[in-house]
Amino acid sequence: MANFPPLKRYILFCIDRMLEQYWLSPPFLDVGCGIGDVSAHLAQKGWSGKAIDISAVAIQHASDRLQKFPSVEVVKQSLFDEQKTFKTILALDILEHLQHDEEAINKMASLLDQGGYLVAVTPSNPREWRWDDDCAGHVRRYTVEQMAEKLVNASLRPIAFWDFTYPVFWMMRRAYTWIKKSPHPDEVDRQAQTEMSSLLKTWEFPIISDLLSRKSFLWNAIYKWQFWHFKHRPDRGHEMIVLAQKDGSPSEQPA
Repeated sequence: MANFPPLKRYILFCIDRMLEQYWLSPPFLDVGCGIGDVSAHLAQKGWSGKAIDISAVAIQHASDRLQKFPSVEVVKQSLFDEQKTFKTILALDILEHLQHDEEAINKMASLLDQGGYLVAVTPSNPREWRWDDDCAGHVRRYTVEQMAEKLVNASLRPIAFWDFTYPVFWMMRRAYTWIKKSPHPDEVDRQAQTEMSSLLKTWEFPIISDLLSRKSFLWNAIYKWQFWHFKHRPDRGHEMIVLAQKDGSPSEQPA
């Protein structure tokens, strides 16, 4: 999950709108939970579920964060070792790290109850590839068409593709990756970066980042403005939230 606090808060804002609009419900599985942001956010709403990650460091952070929520189980394990089924599965910033992403999508589909939902966050638009993709351990960016095809092949029905970066966070990323020097590609250990990606500090400039990261009325206004005017334009930004359902009604169209 993006570690720039204003973007992180906006992702949670968008997820809340998705939960409300499509009546998503627990129990949940948080795949690649990182430090437990999403699981803690859902637990505060009274949701029960399970948070998993392959990184021991991330799981320790998640365990510390979620220790006051006994309704959420926190386990260091692979997605492919999971056997239970869930009504909602969340995979935020996971699929772009995997060489065989179709296998992961198929596995998550098998773990969904009938009518259950998959919520995925992925980098979008291959033309938006920048050096920070390499640093995070990404292997691809998705178009809406590519992601929709992978979901359909896993017997999941695509429902929504929401951008959550354009225009504010999109412009900030463009500026950041232009100003800040890129690390040499040979110095990037993709597997290590993948496991530590939830702990990486992104868009980090001394003082400026701290000022921008504070909660404010301005950020709240930006969230509402950007959500209502640009969420349906995943062709413009650099990341999107994807919602798909297992055996949902075929009459509904992606939104």
